[in-house]
Amino acid sequence: MIRCGQRSIIFLLNNGGYAIEERIHEGPYNVIKNWDYAGLVHAIHNHQGKCWSTQVRYEGELIAAIEMALGDKKDCLCFIEVILQKNDTTEQLIDWATRLTTSV
Repeated sequence: MIRCGQRSIIFLLNNGGYAIEERIHEGPYNVIKNWDYAGLVHAIHNHQGKCWSTQVRYEGELIAAIEMALGDKKDCLCFIEVILQKNDTTEQLIDWATRLTTSV
Protein backbone atom coordinates (compact mmCIF):
# COMPACT_ATOMS: atom_id res chain seq x y z
CA MET A 1 0.00 0.00 0.00
CA ILE A 2 2.84 2.38 0.83
CA ARG A 3 4.74 1.53 -2.36
CA CYS A 4 1.63 2.13 -4.47
CA GLY A 5 0.92 5.50 -2.83
CA GLN A 6 -2.36 4.55 -1.15
CA ARG A 7 -3.93 7.36 0.85
CA SER A 8 -6.27 5.28 2.96
CA ILE A 9 -6.95 5.55 6.67
CA ILE A 10 -6.63 2.23 8.51
CA PHE A 11 -8.01 1.79 12.03
CA LEU A 12 -6.77 -1.06 14.18
CA LEU A 13 -8.88 -1.66 17.29
CA ASN A 14 -6.51 -3.13 19.88
CA ASN A 15 -7.95 -4.57 23.09
CA GLY A 16 -4.74 -6.43 23.92
CA GLY A 17 -6.00 -9.89 23.13
CA TYR A 18 -9.01 -12.02 22.54
CA ALA A 19 -11.43 -10.85 25.23
CA ILE A 20 -14.43 -12.73 23.85
CA GLU A 21 -12.45 -15.91 23.25
CA GLU A 22 -11.05 -15.77 26.79
CA ARG A 23 -14.57 -15.54 28.20
CA ILE A 24 -15.91 -18.59 26.33
CA HIS A 25 -12.76 -20.78 26.11
CA GLU A 26 -9.99 -20.86 28.66
CA GLY A 27 -6.55 -21.84 27.48
CA PRO A 28 -2.99 -20.64 27.03
CA TYR A 29 -3.57 -20.05 23.30
CA ASN A 30 -5.54 -16.93 24.27
CA VAL A 31 -2.48 -15.31 25.84
CA ILE A 32 -0.88 -13.36 23.03
CA LYS A 33 2.00 -10.91 22.83
CA ASN A 34 0.57 -7.46 22.28
CA TRP A 35 2.56 -5.66 19.59
CA ASP A 36 3.15 -1.97 19.03
CA TYR A 37 1.21 -2.00 15.76
CA ALA A 38 1.72 1.70 15.07
CA GLY A 39 5.47 1.12 15.51
CA LEU A 40 5.31 -1.88 13.18
CA VAL A 41 3.99 0.37 10.43
CA HIS A 42 7.08 2.58 10.82
CA ALA A 43 9.35 -0.46 10.59
CA ILE A 44 7.68 -1.58 7.36
CA HIS A 45 7.69 1.99 6.02
CA ASN A 46 11.47 2.41 6.45
CA HIS A 47 11.31 6.05 5.26
CA GLN A 48 10.13 5.13 1.78
CA GLY A 49 6.86 6.51 0.53
CA LYS A 50 4.40 8.55 2.54
CA CYS A 51 3.12 6.96 5.71
CA TRP A 52 1.91 8.22 9.08
CA SER A 53 0.83 6.24 12.11
CA THR A 54 -0.24 7.01 15.64
CA GLN A 55 -1.64 5.34 18.72
CA VAL A 56 -4.63 6.80 20.59
CA ARG A 57 -6.27 5.95 23.91
CA TYR A 58 -8.92 8.64 24.42
CA GLU A 59 -11.75 10.10 22.38
CA GLY A 60 -10.04 13.50 22.05
CA GLU A 61 -6.87 11.83 20.74
CA LEU A 62 -8.92 9.86 18.21
CA ILE A 63 -10.66 13.00 16.98
CA ALA A 64 -7.29 14.77 16.64
CA ALA A 65 -5.81 11.79 14.79
CA ILE A 66 -8.70 11.69 12.32
CA GLU A 67 -8.40 15.44 11.76
CA MET A 68 -4.65 14.99 11.13
CA ALA A 69 -5.28 12.12 8.70
CA LEU A 70 -7.84 14.20 6.79
CA GLY A 71 -5.73 17.37 6.96
CA ASP A 72 -1.94 17.59 7.20
CA LYS A 73 -1.43 13.88 6.40
CA LYS A 74 -4.06 13.53 3.67
CA ASP A 75 -1.34 12.63 1.15
CA CYS A 76 -0.16 9.67 3.30
CA LEU A 77 -1.24 6.17 4.12
CA CYS A 78 -2.54 6.71 7.67
CA PHE A 79 -2.68 4.02 10.35
CA ILE A 80 -4.47 4.76 13.62
CA GLU A 81 -4.15 2.19 16.40
CA VAL A 82 -7.01 2.63 18.87
CA ILE A 83 -6.21 1.18 22.30
CA LEU A 84 -9.33 -0.21 23.98
CA GLN A 85 -9.84 -1.66 27.42
CA LYS A 86 -8.96 -5.35 27.48
CA ASN A 87 -12.45 -6.53 28.37
CA ASP A 88 -14.28 -4.01 26.21
CA THR A 89 -17.20 -6.20 25.17
CA THR A 90 -20.88 -6.64 25.92
CA GLU A 91 -22.76 -9.51 27.51
CA GLN A 92 -24.85 -9.79 24.33
CA LEU A 93 -21.70 -10.32 22.26
CA ILE A 94 -20.40 -12.92 24.73
CA ASP A 95 -23.76 -14.72 24.63
CA TRP A 96 -23.79 -14.69 20.82
CA ALA A 97 -20.22 -16.03 20.62
CA THR A 98 -21.03 -18.76 23.16
CA ARG A 99 -24.03 -19.87 21.13
CA LEU A 100 -21.86 -20.01 18.00
CA THR A 101 -19.29 -22.27 19.65
CA THR A 102 -21.88 -24.66 21.05
CA SER A 103 -23.60 -25.07 17.66
CA VAL A 104 -20.43 -26.26 15.91
